[in-house]
Amino acid sequence: LDAEKTHIFSDTEHIQHLYKIALRVSKRVTYSTAKAVFGFQDSDNIGMIWYPALQAMTCFLQSDREGENIPCLIPAAIDQDPYWRMTRDIAEKMGYYKPAQIHAKFLPGLGKGGKMSSSLPETAIFTVDPPEVAEKKVMAAFTGGQATVREQREKGGDPTACSVYAYYYFLFEEEDARLIELENECRTGALVCGDCKARLAKIISRFLVDFQEKREKAKDKLEDFLIK
Repeated sequence: LDAEKTHIFSDTEHIQHLYKIALRVSKRVTYSTAKAVFGFQDSDNIGMIWYPALQAMTCFLQSDREGENIPCLIPAAIDQDPYWRMTRDIAEKMGYYKPAQIHAKFLPGLGKGGKMSSSLPETAIFTVDPPEVAEKKVMAAFTGGQATVREQREKGGDPTACSVYAYYYFLFEEEDARLIELENECRTGALVCGDCKARLAKIISRFLVDFQEKREKAKDKLEDFLIK
C-alpha cells in the first residue's frame, strides 16, 4: 500500500478532521428526510439521528483535504445504500461530485439462516480467531447437505443453501472452473459435507496463520497511514 494514497481514520480519534464536513452535511438533511430514509422514531436518541451525517462526510473527506473536487467510489454492502442515496441528493448542493457505490454481496454466516452476529461468535470466522478455533467453526457450520452420508450420496446436496460453499465462492476458490466442479460434486453426491468442510477448514487455517503474521508486522507501519 502507498501511504500517500491510502488513509485510515477513526471516527472518534480523528473527529477534528471530520466534524466540520459532517456539520455541513447535517445542515443539508432535514429531520423529515432522515426519518423517511432511515425509519427513525421519536424514541431514537440524537446520536442515531446525527450518525448519517458522519457516515456521509467520508465521501467528501479527500476532496476537502486535497482542496479540489475528487470523485468518490464506495464499495459497500446493499444495507449501506440509503446513506449514499441521501449523500448523492446533497452532494452537488455542497459543491461535490455525487458519490458512486459498488454493491457488494453479503457473506452469509456459518449458522442456519445465514446471519452473522458478534454475540454469536460461532456464526463467523474472525481474523483474530486462533486457527484451531476457526477450524472447529467450519466443521460445525450449517450446510446444504443431507442428514446422513448415505442420503448425501444418493440425493446430493444444495450448495446454494450451504455456508461452506459460500466461503469457497466469496473468498477461497479463485478458479471458476473449480467452483463449478465443487457445485456439481455436491449436487451429485460425489462430495460429502465432512470432506468439503475439512478441506475448507485447512485452507482457512493457513490463511489465518499468514494473515495474523502479516498483521503483527504491519502494526509498526500503521502510523504511516493514519490521517494527520
